[in-house]
Amino acid sequence: MELKPIIAVKDLHFSYHKHTVLEGVDLSLHRGEVVSLLGSNGCGKSTLIRLMLGLMHADHGDIWLNNKTINNYSHKEIAEHIAYIPQYHNVPFNYTVMEMVMMGRVGKLGFFAAPSHKDREIAHESLHRIGIEDLSSRPFGQLSGGQKQMVLLARALTQEVDTFIMDEPVSGLDYGNQIRLLGLISELSTQGYTFLKTTHYPDHALMVSSRVVVMNKGRIIADGKPDDVITTSMIHDVYGINADLVSHNSHTWCIPSFAKGIQ
Repeated sequence: MELKPIIAVKDLHFSYHKHTVLEGVDLSLHRGEVVSLLGSNGCGKSTLIRLMLGLMHADHGDIWLNNKTINNYSHKEIAEHIAYIPQYHNVPFNYTVMEMVMMGRVGKLGFFAAPSHKDREIAHESLHRIGIEDLSSRPFGQLSGGQKQMVLLARALTQEVDTFIMDEPVSGLDYGNQIRLLGLISELSTQGYTFLKTTHYPDHALMVSSRVVVMNKGRIIADGKPDDVITTSMIHDVYGINADLVSHNSHTWCIPSFAKGIQ
């Protein structure tokens, strides 16, 4: 018997100022999956995420979270099930890393309640699991982009949810931090955590995904296993470039081809 999805999107439509952004989108997310959402800029990925988080309302269709329509959840209740990790994160105050991670407990405590010893233990454990305990007293604003993303992932763990939505999590990170973050996502998925992440990198989708979903012009045009979905024809149709797919040491890599300029 097929397990029921954590999140199910059914026939979703959304327009902005009479411009169609999403048209008939169906998507499901199951426990322990890492689902990569690919597509060119403006295809509707970020809009879909906002709708799934209850930040906007669809023109037509339904979004179900644990068998209950998203419209029946408050924002606080959604945060008890889903952690959102944004692409960029600038804060107006110079919070420490520990203070940032402790913000993951706000949904449990309320804004004015003092954190308990248990709350602090949960935050410390999250820092430990991500491997950044040594940053706990550092000002968040002084961290590198990769370190900030690790802190935001620790904050999400501190929410004590098991579903994460990440909007281009490796954007702006150097190569080493990109791979480290992808490794953490892969490791956490083996522990039962579920991820939906948008990405512009077919290689990253091939590395860590259990499923790949491709959007184009507001529609989902492919949804399946990474090696089945990421093909040379898909890359050409979605991104307008030619590329080769090369296998090495059980991994598949996407190598774009282009003519070099005259030297």
